[in-house]
Amino acid sequence: MRWLPIGSWEQHGGHLPYDTDTRIAIALCQACAHPTDTVLPAVPYGCSFEHRGLDTMISIRVTHFAEFVTDIVHAQPEPLVVINGHGGNQVLGSLVQEWNADGFPVLLLPSRADWAAAYAAAGWSFGPHEDMHAGALERSLLLYLAPETVQPTIPADVDASDRPYFMATGLQSYTASGVVGLPSYASREAGERAWNALTTAIRTTVGGWQ
Repeated sequence: MRWLPIGSWEQHGGHLPYDTDTRIAIALCQACAHPTDTVLPAVPYGCSFEHRGLDTMISIRVTHFAEFVTDIVHAQPEPLVVINGHGGNQVLGSLVQEWNADGFPVLLLPSRADWAAAYAAAGWSFGPHEDMHAGALERSLLLYLAPETVQPTIPADVDASDRPYFMATGLQSYTASGVVGLPSYASREAGERAWNALTTAIRTTVGGWQ
């Protein structure tokens, strides 16, 4: 089996690195892959148009991103697990259905349920919708996985749960800092609990596949 981490390069509220999503995706692949599996090099850029107007970012057009990742998938001689660390890469859901229909077995993780379970394991009453970007979960995971990459100053929480025009306007209509979420709730301990929930869910799903 092969594993492909996919992330992004975009602002993370000034307190987390630009490659936060990619770091998390790589770490999940490395932690969950079997020793005989192959972890492919990460795709470090994704679809990040929602970050325009906030800070430097790199965003790949959806058609180009789809073609690039499809070329990677078609080159694999074994079933592939795609670990996506960036919510903006929504096109992957449709692509995975197409790849499987065309005879290329691909599994896309973590699922929405996996992310929700990570929040519950961390002990929080909120979830991915409230903590959308550069919030409690991402800060906590990096405090656990790579604390040297996390800035000590914690930005203010931003409550933007009601985002009716997000797909049209992006994040800049709802946050000045780039944060949409609750970074003040972050801790290394919460990150460890969330990490264990994520890795357990991924290993369980992959173990029942094929």
